[in-house]
Amino acid sequence: MKTFSRSFIVFLAAIVLLGLPFQASKVSAASSEETLSTYFPGDIDDHWAYDELDNFVNADLLKGSLDSAGNTLVKPDLAISRAEFVAILVRALGLTTADAGKTFADVPAGKWYTDPIRVASSLGIVNGLTETTFGPNELIKRGEIATMVVRAFESSVKFEGEAKTFSDVPEYFATPFIAKASQAGIVRGATATTFKPYANATRAEAVVMVQRALDLQAGSLPEDATLTTLIDEYETKETEVVNSQDFTKLGDVLDKYMTGYAKAQNAVDYQDYSELAKEGYTLTLEKLTPQKYEITLKTDRFAAIHATGSTYKVTVKGKTDADTQTQNVPRDGYYLLKKMDDNSWKIYMFASDTDDASGE
Repeated sequence: MKTFSRSFIVFLAAIVLLGLPFQASKVSAASSEETLSTYFPGDIDDHWAYDELDNFVNADLLKGSLDSAGNTLVKPDLAISRAEFVAILVRALGLTTADAGKTFADVPAGKWYTDPIRVASSLGIVNGLTETTFGPNELIKRGEIATMVVRAFESSVKFEGEAKTFSDVPEYFATPFIAKASQAGIVRGATATTFKPYANATRAEAVVMVQRALDLQAGSLPEDATLTTLIDEYETKETEVVNSQDFTKLGDVLDKYMTGYAKAQNAVDYQDYSELAKEGYTLTLEKLTPQKYEITLKTDRFAAIHATGSTYKVTVKGKTDADTQTQNVPRDGYYLLKKMDDNSWKIYMFASDTDDASGE
């Protein structure tokens, strides 16, 4: 199950607020909660690829669809098309180019997949099924995915080690790419000795292969200070806004420092604090001890940082002394960050150590 992201102020003040007669209105938060629900697909719990699927959903790399009851589904065991996979690959790597790319008769202008295919073909990541057709709606094969992943990551991943030998991989265009992907552990085979290169890949298999490659990216690593300074700035700015009691400015904090699930979760949480202010409560934060950071994962585009050691004095003043609560709250948890298309970094997940947090 997903570890719940909590906003900075919600985490710090949650225990304090339990002692207050405060009930936030959810009417104004309806649209934010609807957005948040898209990060809880109902068909990935207990799936073998849950961790990778959940991470992709949190980071806005994998989009689900709504069923007739309004539930979000990502359909992990459904076969994935060539266009869908290219879109995920381009999104995950943040690939851009102004080049025209190859012209395919079956990729008209204006389709949702037109630009991702243009970008990927321009960069030499994908070719067509023929010289003039791409086959966007054709189901992608496992061998094709291995080929595209190796091409996409060849400049940022070291393909080292011993290649696995699969008894069912013949000599064809994907053979050297499957071998290279196996060297890096990006593919591990359908069984110990087989790969099933011509089998249709599922959405889960596609996500797992891309996630494994992303975890190996080390062509242009960010400086540690780039990541930790972002967190420091976020906490400082949010504290300033909270102490000013101008909760309308918290949206600006979200826009600058957050994306994905963290942004959606905090948008809902911030509604509670706006209601808190309207009911006459005053929330103040005082940082008592500094934050310490351990970077547990750092790649070209993603990072996981364990923050520990800081404590905040949290005070919620009510209309009477009986409604006033003060408590010192430790601030420990994991931040997950991603690199955006404009090369900035943003937080897409936070999990406190009081939850079942384990980083990536």
